Amino acid sequence: MNHTLITFLGKGFKGAGGYRTATYRFDDGNTYTTAYFGLALLKQLAATGAPVDHLVILGTAASIWDALLLEEMGDGELWTELSAQVEAGTVDDAILERVAGDVTTGLIAAGLARRVSPRVIPYGRDNREQIAVLQKTADLVEQGDRVSMDISHGFRTLPMLGLMSALFLKSIKQVHIMGVYYGALEMTGAATTPVVRLDGLLRVADWLTAISAFRASGDYGLFAPLIDDQDDVATSLRQAGFFEKTLNIGQARKQLKNAACHFSALAKCDPVFELFSEELYSFTEWAGANLFAQRQLAAAHNALATGDYLRSAALTVEAYVSHHLPQGADPADYSAREHAKTFLAHSPAYQELKDLRNALAHGTRANRNTYNQQTTLASRQALEERLAQLLEQIRTHIS
Repeated sequence: MNHTLITFLGKGFKGAGGYRTATYRFDDGNTYTTAYFGLALLKQLAATGAPVDHLVILGTAASIWDALLLEEMGDGELWTELSAQVEAGTVDDAILERVAGDVTTGLIAAGLARRVSPRVIPYGRDNREQIAVLQKTADLVEQGDRVSMDISHGFRTLPMLGLMSALFLKSIKQVHIMGVYYGALEMTGAATTPVVRLDGLLRVADWLTAISAFRASGDYGLFAPLIDDQDDVATSLRQAGFFEKTLNIGQARKQLKNAACHFSALAKCDPVFELFSEELYSFTEWAGANLFAQRQLAAAHNALATGDYLRSAALTVEAYVSHHLPQGADPADYSAREHAKTFLAHSPAYQELKDLRNALAHGTRANRNTYNQQTTLASRQALEERLAQLLEQIRTHIS
């Protein structure tokens, strides 16, 4: 699996002594002095046991290609030609292809990279140009690559495009983002410039995606990969998702309560988890309901919210049965539940729910139309409204 470093190249300002340099300081104390942070990052990754296989350099037709390549090529004839194009803002892929070989040779000799792909990208002035940047980035990365990203240089819009590229690559190319780095030139102190890691922003995006997916599916297992370093919690969330899908609400509750008891500790040590902990609590609070029927009804409500009509109807039926069990009976006892169903045989709400559940399960019309079930099943709006009404009707009995 290749390790690809994607770095953006800005325009920069050239004075009498050339482009401004900075001494970039990483968290481990390593420092590198250069006019271009991407080179500092390249050396740092090699020094920390993660050498780069493929260096992707993206810049506009007026980016400081000559400053970058001066460090690797020297100021020969080809560099002079490149520098003139930088001044004119006319750099293209053709001249970059000519210099890429020399740069690659130098980086291989230094043990920093095995392949270099310098490419011109548009300025990102409109949506079409911004999408072109994302597409070019994707074209230069292989499926499943490990990717590090430098978003230090370029227009103010490029860091946002860089982060969007990282999200795009994670989704489309299934890459593993190893780090997002920013050489914070504006934070330069007396001697060094700090390097800021922005990986946490990608974790925020992962949580937002998981929450959106949960609202569509109701699967608690979607949150497990976000806390895989907490094996017990991740396993409990996956199990809770499984048990709720199989209507085993008792076991789903047990797994959610096991996971939830760790949320407070996780929030204290993980700021990203803390940011979303309140939302996660809201998704799992039904597990704290006292009565078994209340928990089934809460799960039915969640299923309805995600458009899982069959599961919602089935859970509502079972909640009604649980509510009519003899006092002290085990909610999982088959005989007790059958006795309760006999008692409910003449309940209009129960019979209507059973007909709806059966029709949804078998993909057929309701056996009868005593309660306008066929009309209810004729449209999404009608079905959602009627299930919500039946849920509320039963909830008033159970509360």
